[in-house]
Amino acid sequence: MKITQMSRDVCKQLRVDMDEAIRPKLEEYGLEGGFLNGSFDDELVTFKVAIKIAGSLDKRDKQLSDSLSWYVKYLAEDLEVDEREILNTEYSQYSGDKWVPSTYYKLVGYNSKAKRYPLIMQEVKTGKRYKFPESFIRKNNFTSSSRELREGEYEA
Repeated sequence: MKITQMSRDVCKQLRVDMDEAIRPKLEEYGLEGGFLNGSFDDELVTFKVAIKIAGSLDKRDKQLSDSLSWYVKYLAEDLEVDEREILNTEYSQYSGDKWVPSTYYKLVGYNSKAKRYPLIMQEVKTGKRYKFPESFIRKNNFTSSSRELREGEYEA
């Protein structure tokens, strides 16, 4: 098929075909990636290309992870708990005056630019990610129970 003019449909098909063409070579080198967004006019199409080492974090996930380590240190000092305890706790959702025991979340990221919902929580069962306010962690029961546990450890 010879392309005489660029259009949205042609660009979509071209991106799919180019992704398929480079996939075997990327796998050979232990990489993963592909063609991203593009812009076009009648004669030219330009794609963004992202290639990374297989299994490594992409740019956004790396930023969230770096911010998370900073946030956990800050929160651990503020609540006087261990950093590992914050990261390893499975948080359940509070709905009105009842706890919803069937839904558990793990803290996987922190978006320092989001004021209202900076926490990135991942549902344990499904792996889906959700945004939560900072109060979600602060209001959870682990803060008081962990203090009692730590005080009990030092008394023995």
